[in-house]
Amino acid sequence: MEDSSLDTLSIVNETDFPLYNNYTEPTIAPALIAVAPIAQYLATAIGKWAAKAAFSKVLSLIFPGSQPATMEKVRTEVETLINQKLSQDRVNILNAEYRGIIEVSDVFDAYIKQPGFTPATAKGYFLNLSGAIIQRLPQFEVQTYEGVSIALFTQMCTLHLTLLKDGILAGSAWGFTQADVDSFIKLFNQKVLDYRTRLMRMYTEEFGRLCKVSLKDGLTFRNMCNLYVFPFAEAWSLMRYEGLKLQSSLSLWDYVGVSIPLNYNEWGGLVYKLLMGEVNQRLTTVKFNYSFTNEPADIPARENIRGVHPIYDPSSGLTGWIGNGRTNNFNFADNNGNEIMEVRTQTFYQDPNNEPIAPRDIINQILTAPAPADLFFKNADINVKFTQWFQSTLYGWNIKLGTQTVLSSRTGTIPPNYLAYDGYYIRAISACPRGVSLAYNHDLTTLTYNRIEYDSPTTENIIVGFAPDNTKDFYSKKSHYLSETNDSYVIPALQFAEVSYRSFLEDTPDQATDGSIKFARTFISNEAKYSIRLNTGFNTATRYKLIIRVRVPYRLPAGIRVQSQNSGNNRMLGSFTANANPEWVDFVTDAFTFNDLGITTSSTNALFSISSDSLNSGEEWYLSQLFLVKESAFTTQINPLLK
Repeated sequence: MEDSSLDTLSIVNETDFPLYNNYTEPTIAPALIAVAPIAQYLATAIGKWAAKAAFSKVLSLIFPGSQPATMEKVRTEVETLINQKLSQDRVNILNAEYRGIIEVSDVFDAYIKQPGFTPATAKGYFLNLSGAIIQRLPQFEVQTYEGVSIALFTQMCTLHLTLLKDGILAGSAWGFTQADVDSFIKLFNQKVLDYRTRLMRMYTEEFGRLCKVSLKDGLTFRNMCNLYVFPFAEAWSLMRYEGLKLQSSLSLWDYVGVSIPLNYNEWGGLVYKLLMGEVNQRLTTVKFNYSFTNEPADIPARENIRGVHPIYDPSSGLTGWIGNGRTNNFNFADNNGNEIMEVRTQTFYQDPNNEPIAPRDIINQILTAPAPADLFFKNADINVKFTQWFQSTLYGWNIKLGTQTVLSSRTGTIPPNYLAYDGYYIRAISACPRGVSLAYNHDLTTLTYNRIEYDSPTTENIIVGFAPDNTKDFYSKKSHYLSETNDSYVIPALQFAEVSYRSFLEDTPDQATDGSIKFARTFISNEAKYSIRLNTGFNTATRYKLIIRVRVPYRLPAGIRVQSQNSGNNRMLGSFTANANPEWVDFVTDAFTFNDLGITTSSTNALFSISSDSLNSGEEWYLSQLFLVKESAFTTQINPLLK
């Protein structure tokens, strides 16, 4: 009988998976509601794994009633979303693969549910099923159709990894010797890395292909992956443990304007940084720089958005664009990096002939964030109208954030374009220029892209970044608020209190965060600090562990340090030898209490530091996430290959 405790409707906190709650998503978010129960179940299972029952539950969600209904719904919805349709022959092949997987899965699932089954027979069915999934997976990696394939591939990988974990925990009950279990542990770890690599290859191929058509198409596909692919990739690595929290903090980007082509390398540098805004701040004020032509009265005016100057948390003293967005021709090992803490407020531009691009007839319109109890923009109405007038195309913009109108079009009535997502708020706004390449070589001291103001032959593209509500506490209070009711708390690396100079933004969506921090060559230490606030009534004697996820491509002889820094009471929580490893590795500290750290009362801030010594040329390391988890709730159920 199926364990009622696995009912996905019992999930308490669905805000960790915005849009996985049966609301209808607007334009850019595909209605892939079919995979929502799978994600919801994984979020629960990682907190408390139902040994020897998880595979059965995931199987029933992916293939309800032993039918491929979920997978078919995912396929047709993705096809519609990205305008990429599989041939009927390919669909027939997939249906045959589904049938083969369903048949061997049902045989195994039915057998282990029988009372008094023979372990040796269960072992045979298990090995047959695992091999069948591995053998059939390449059919879900269709070349030139990676956009459709990636969502299907993700669910098949989830099914296989769930099977392996159940087998590891079942042990002798399913006829496995310790040597068998050890081999499954090795296979599980290998497949987590293998599946993540294959998934990212498909994403890179499709995202690059769509960006060549237009940035809008690329962002639409990325939003789909942010919602329904990358959180699963993160879940695979967390399946090694019990007691952690699966939480996605990935943003969605909505795009309004003229569609522009882009090459993938441009995304990896300037465009990604442009859309991210000031990474650890939220939008409070935005200035739209626009102009309009002085045409005769009988000709509609053309309105150009010349740029957007967003201002994030003004208390930090940092305004405008953050980062210098270097492209090439710099004599640095990190010449393609996006430095996080380089802040400038004046920008000068040059065209490919080194002629200056100067603002002309600029009108500034300033919009300040609303000031009710909830200090966040929840929605936007941004639209542009294109009118053909003889041989010219005329542009008109309507821009409205919340209830405040910023710009009303002079070209006549423009239908509304309402942008809002349940469980999200507006964290950043940017403008992506059309007609001026973002890959020009600029002087290092002036390249910031914080205020894109230039005399463009065409209009701008306004891009709105929506962040999930689970990030609100940090962006409003600049600390991570820890409650006694939280068994586990997730801290994305970019939600820092402080970060050292020469820290760079790295796009790592498979970590279910907007990005990681890359620490590159410096002559001083590299460090990121994180502020945690203890809520009222917090028991400071509760024992916690801190898990740090890092990637170290080159060996760091001095290793990486994890410390607490609180009112002069500094304590070393762990120091880890950082051997060269191209994959993400989790370091787990010894248990501690906040009393140990000198914090004996609630409503108090604790500061944690992750650091390394100075780095030589070519040395670098990456920080993705931190997990704070109660010792009583945390277990490593599958030892990683590298500790």
